[in-house]
Parts: sequence; structure tokens; C-alpha cells
Amino acid sequence: MVVTLGVFVFLLTGAFLGQIVLHNNEAGTFPGLVAGIWAAWPFLHQARIQRYNFLHPVPREYKVPVKQAFAKVRELLADISYNFGDKWHIASADTQSGKITADLRFTDEQIHYDMDQRGQIHTRKERLQRHVGLEITLSDTGRDTTLVYLDFAPKVEGVQFRACDSIVTGVIDSIEMRIGPGIQVGDETDTRLPAPPWWLISLSALALFALLGDIQKAIFS
Repeated sequence: MVVTLGVFVFLLTGAFLGQIVLHNNEAGTFPGLVAGIWAAWPFLHQARIQRYNFLHPVPREYKVPVKQAFAKVRELLADISYNFGDKWHIASADTQSGKITADLRFTDEQIHYDMDQRGQIHTRKERLQRHVGLEITLSDTGRDTTLVYLDFAPKVEGVQFRACDSIVTGVIDSIEMRIGPGIQVGDETDTRLPAPPWWLISLSALALFALLGDIQKAIFS
């Protein structure tokens, strides 16, 4: 959707400047490209922040002592099993620091449909590797409750970058079920737009100078 919007603005602006204003198709390409980036940038920024908030959710406080919460979360990761028997590999579980690191590797099958020269449709299966890294930090609040921090780091083959999202959601929900409902502590990273990045401002300045130069050429040629 975002890419489509950027391409649409690029083509529309490039065509308007190149064909109607300057009567030179090539002259509208660079300004159109910058306009397309401006159109897509706000949505790309918000999508990036939303993705960050999903993979690094706000910590939650649970009414469970930290030792009990640590044992239950570690036990949960050892118990979870997925479609083909894939399980979390717990790399470390340090009770002193309250950190648990684990990773999950599994293979996902996707079916693709191809059409041959005679118009017949064939199916083929493709196996893609998935990996999810997980770091959990459990902190004692001093009130006989526990703060739980979750940090996910998925890596996927192919273009479906959300292929591991169900794993992330499942772990979060399973922790809630295992140690009880928690209370969100803090706020998510704000999705409001910051000041435009310097590289986009620089590109805009270059596009403006190029456009003014092309307008001058069109007037005096």
C-alpha cells in the first residue's frame, strides 16, 4: 500500500512536470521521485515504529514473585511445541540477572502456483527457514511483583517478513496465561512524525534546484 502510494505520486508528479509544465519527460523524473518519497515517508515511519512496538512490547508487571515467575517462564519455553515438533532452544537462564535467552528455528512450507507455456497451472512447494531470537528479562520490583521485558528478533527467508508474528503473539499470550494477567508499565514508542530526515531535505533541495534549472531552460530555449 505504501509503496503503491509512493509510485503513484512519483508517476503523477513526474508526468505533470515533464509533459505539461516543462514538455520534457526526463526533467520530471527526479522531482517526481522526491515527491513520491515525501508521500511514502510518513507511512514508512509509522510502520517502522509500530513494528518496533510489536517486537519490543512495553514491560508488564505481574503479581508473582520474581523467582516464581522466572521458573514458570522458563518452564513455559521448554514446554511449547509447534507444528513439526519444533521447540525453543534455551541458550541461557541466569537467575541472578533474571535473563533468559532462547531461539526457535523452524521450516515453513509455501505453495506456489506457476503457469507453463500451454497455460496449465502447476504447484510447487518451497521450504523457507524461519528464526526467532528471544530475550526475556524478569526484574524484581521490591513489591513482591515482577516486571517482564520481552525482546523478539525474527529473521525470515523470502518476502513474508511477518511470517513469525504468530510466534511472537503466541509467546506473549502464553506468558499471560501461565503467570496471570499483567499490568502495562510505561507507554509505547510514539508514532508521531519527527522532523524530516536530513537526507530527505537535501534531496528536496537538489530536486528544487534541478526543477528551477529546467524551468529556466524551457523559458529561454
